[in-house]
Amino acid sequence: MKKNPVGRPKKLNRQHIINVAFDQYWLHGINNVSLSTIAKLANVSRPGIYVEFGGEDALQAEVIKKYIKVSADPVHNSYNDYENFPDQLFNHMDGIINDGNPYVTNDKNYFKQRPKGAKGCLVQISTLNKHVLGPVSKKLINDYEQIRINQFEKYINNAKTDGVMHKNIDANLYAKYILAQFSLIQTLKLQNISKSKITSVINIALKPLLQKNKQI
Repeated sequence: MKKNPVGRPKKLNRQHIINVAFDQYWLHGINNVSLSTIAKLANVSRPGIYVEFGGEDALQAEVIKKYIKVSADPVHNSYNDYENFPDQLFNHMDGIINDGNPYVTNDKNYFKQRPKGAKGCLVQISTLNKHVLGPVSKKLINDYEQIRINQFEKYINNAKTDGVMHKNIDANLYAKYILAQFSLIQTLKLQNISKSKITSVINIALKPLLQKNKQI
């Protein structure tokens, strides 16, 4: 019987593990996938993941970083260009409701990231579950929430100037309000509420902000 050669164990493919976890967290929720499941799907040992990443929180943080880079940033960076993305807020919300919108970014790689069957946004899913995340992952989510608020505030100020939103609304306050609507969208999606009903609910929520009759 041939024995396995003695020596150093095969080095883990770190990016492969991150990619597997990325798909699983997005499909099932970052708090609903065990390290054992990730290990099995990535064909590595659970202790090996601990050695490579230092624990579950560190792996979750790496996945969140990847998601922010390849999926969240391309969308949120478009808020910097109101002239070319005047409907960004509405298209962004539509993209969460309908699992994609071709008008939220010019980054072609953005459309290659979503695993089939994923619902909504991994950052938003993680935001809903940040109370059960470790300190590193939670800080990433909290920091990115503030980035999102800043982008929404920028959009509101441009929309006020453009006559889309009422000039007397507090941009910072309503940026936080908009962030809450994204959480609502994701919550309703996870409850399998129909896309048409979610769209109706969010259009009602946005109506007090709008000077023009604009809808998702």
